[in-house]
Amino acid sequence: MPRSSGPPAAISPEAVTLLTEALAGPARDMTGPLSQIRDQALAEYRPAGEALVAKTGVSLSETTVAGVPCMVIDPPSPHPTRKIVYAFGGGFVLGSPFEDIPISATLAVLTGAHVICPHYPLAPENPFPAGLEACVTVARDVLSKHPNTCLVGESAGGNLALATALRLQDIGAPPPRALALLSPAADMQEWGDSHAADRDPFLSAEDMTFFHDLYLPKDGADKNPDISPIYGAFDASFPPVITTTGTRDMLLSVCVRLDRVLREAGVASTLRVWEGLWHVFEFYPEIPEAEASLRDIASFLDNHFLQD
Repeated sequence: MPRSSGPPAAISPEAVTLLTEALAGPARDMTGPLSQIRDQALAEYRPAGEALVAKTGVSLSETTVAGVPCMVIDPPSPHPTRKIVYAFGGGFVLGSPFEDIPISATLAVLTGAHVICPHYPLAPENPFPAGLEACVTVARDVLSKHPNTCLVGESAGGNLALATALRLQDIGAPPPRALALLSPAADMQEWGDSHAADRDPFLSAEDMTFFHDLYLPKDGADKNPDISPIYGAFDASFPPVITTTGTRDMLLSVCVRLDRVLREAGVASTLRVWEGLWHVFEFYPEIPEAEASLRDIASFLDNHFLQD
């Protein structure tokens, strides 16, 4: 079976170990109550998350932005004007701002940005467009006050970050300086060859269908740019975008297609494909490739923040 193929030699020993353990382990059990699955995931992650907060020296707080609850990450050496609005992943069904600390806190430290992470509502209790509406509300408010702001998102959060930027464009609101999208779910209809290959050790084709069906209405138009932002109206005025993925990523095909769509529309698009790595590999701080990719993303954002 494709998912049993072993790790390539071109990745770090740490990544080999993680990949080997994932391939040998059981598939994720998504049959229980969602509340239990969410609580268990947060409980399992909390010690590592708290250790990472201590290691990076960031401080966490809670606030409300335009009526939307948000977690705020302040780096130990903040830049006076830089902001990031960050959308967490989890298939629109799982996840929370705290669970994405390996990415968001690291980017806060590397860029000096004050990071604002909306607690956007999850499906199926709050299906499309609830999560998107929350992200648009937060981003619009932050950008109206702080033009030196970038949008970042991973997986489902990458979908929301990209769709949010398109919404801001449609309503004539101030745009972000740039976007960073980590394995974004930019197309909820055409998942492509990497989905058919089903080689990702951390995201299966079955998972994708599960998340899709809970997030979207039965008659949902998947090519609606609010749902699948790859079908948005892009042109050269759209902010610069960096997209990261790996050769085992379930959404590799979507990322490759998104980069082509953006470049053909005149958008300054950068695509980074990492050999042998999987969906949002940046989430795993134990592998050196995660830090290397986040440093690359931070450098990209540094180049697009206003230099004041």
